[in-house]
Amino acid sequence: MSLKPKDIRFTDEGNYVHCNLLGDWLLVVASRQACACWENFWGISAQSISTCRFTLSPSSSWDSSLLLFLFRAKTELLKKGVVADFSALPEKVKKLLSFAEDRVATPSPLSPEAINNTNQWADQLVHSFIQVSTFWGKWLLAVGKLFLGRSFMRFGDLIKTCRDCGASALPIVTLIAFLTGLTMAFVGSVQLEKFNATIYVADLVSLAMVREMGALMVAIVMAGRTGAAFAAELGSMKIREEIDSLRTFGIPAIEFLVLPRTLALLLMTPLLTLYADIVGILGGLTVGSQVMDFSAIHYFEQTQSALTNMWEIYSGLFKSLAFGLIIGLVGCYKGIFTGNNSASLGKSVTSSVVVSITLIVVCDAIFEICFSLLGYR
Repeated sequence: MSLKPKDIRFTDEGNYVHCNLLGDWLLVVASRQACACWENFWGISAQSISTCRFTLSPSSSWDSSLLLFLFRAKTELLKKGVVADFSALPEKVKKLLSFAEDRVATPSPLSPEAINNTNQWADQLVHSFIQVSTFWGKWLLAVGKLFLGRSFMRFGDLIKTCRDCGASALPIVTLIAFLTGLTMAFVGSVQLEKFNATIYVADLVSLAMVREMGALMVAIVMAGRTGAAFAAELGSMKIREEIDSLRTFGIPAIEFLVLPRTLALLLMTPLLTLYADIVGILGGLTVGSQVMDFSAIHYFEQTQSALTNMWEIYSGLFKSLAFGLIIGLVGCYKGIFTGNNSASLGKSVTSSVVVSITLIVVCDAIFEICFSLLGYR
């Protein structure tokens, strides 16, 4: 059944009105029915009342429709300057109304909690910026002291790190680069075959590898392999308070731990990129000779003609220098400033990989934009 105006009975007592809710409130009150009730009510008493007290018959059944009606009634009464008194309603109804009011009364953007959260976010942002700037400045000072012969860096650590992030990475770099060249040759051949120009697969693979894919693939592999390892090593030393021990003996952690790792990546990444370029071209050669029946000599001649401009090779190597520096600095930064428990160490390792790959992609896009504006295409 639907709720009708006769289910609400008003008793006017001067500036006080008693609103008795009768019947079963089991369906949502239609807007026109509620309006009819209140139009009759305000036509009689709107000029003099200050309080409206609601009561519910003990025998009435109710559901959310009653709560909706009471909530809307209170809103309309407040607009007229009338206080809605729910004290005579059942306890369950009052609790549900109080809960609904709490949920609706969400804090405004300028509430104290919102202002406090904004201040905390701003303080954290400023703190992170200062921390990153300080780390970068200390690293530059450490490089300067290295050239002046006053650094605490041990060249044995540099050689060991170069071996770990260089020669030890050759198997995975070989696999990734070879499959990248192989895939590009297959994809390119499908389109070039439509124009009877499959020989230009050699141009496609060689230019893509030396200018873009070689450096990018090596950087992603090194970010997941070496950058995460740097963050884990330095983070573990931070948890075991080994970095604090170095400071106690007057040995700067940036010079002793960070500098050899970043320099090793700065040196090894271009070499690995050059190696990846060659392996990727060999992957394209495999497709060209085994699938498209090109001779190896013909393929190499076409590759050589595509790489007459040495800038194509230099641009990829120049990118790899920036990528290696990004991976080394991010991995070491996340390790140095990790927390004091294993959970924070795991977050630092994960964050180092994510941040490194993100910065690599952004840096690569910036390089391409700058090369395009300078006319190096």
